[in-house]
Amino acid sequence: MKKVLITLDYSPAAQIVAETGYSIAQKMDASICIVHVITDAAWYAMDYSPIMGYQGGYTSGTNEVLADIKQEAENFLNATAKHLGGSNITTKVLEGETTDAIIEYSKEWNADLIVMGSHSHHGLDRIFGTDVATYILKHAQIPVLAIPTAGDK
Repeated sequence: MKKVLITLDYSPAAQIVAETGYSIAQKMDASICIVHVITDAAWYAMDYSPIMGYQGGYTSGTNEVLADIKQEAENFLNATAKHLGGSNITTKVLEGETTDAIIEYSKEWNADLIVMGSHSHHGLDRIFGTDVATYILKHAQIPVLAIPTAGDK
């Protein structure tokens, strides 16, 4: 295994996932790419026609809002790479549906392993939402290491 893809969100468990993935990659002398997915970025970048007198909060400067969201994601990934300290770390901000973006980028980058957190979902999120880790485990064509995070039982 020569390429490890580490997927991070903004949860407190991201540090555990990043450090565990980094440790594994180091032992294999593998290259690392840390990714974060911006989901539904298009919602922030759309200009809405006035609806019932409401025009929306981001009708002017939507490109700047989207650029800010991307920049903050890049800052997060760069801070993570600096925290880990390895010279073999690249970062990538992805856009789109989280599961699709991770699987597609793992193919594009020719990753050998995906490392991610396994968050427990509760309530309506569990009923209606996609459990990202479960979906990736079922659909990825490469090994996936799901790191248990706080709250997982």
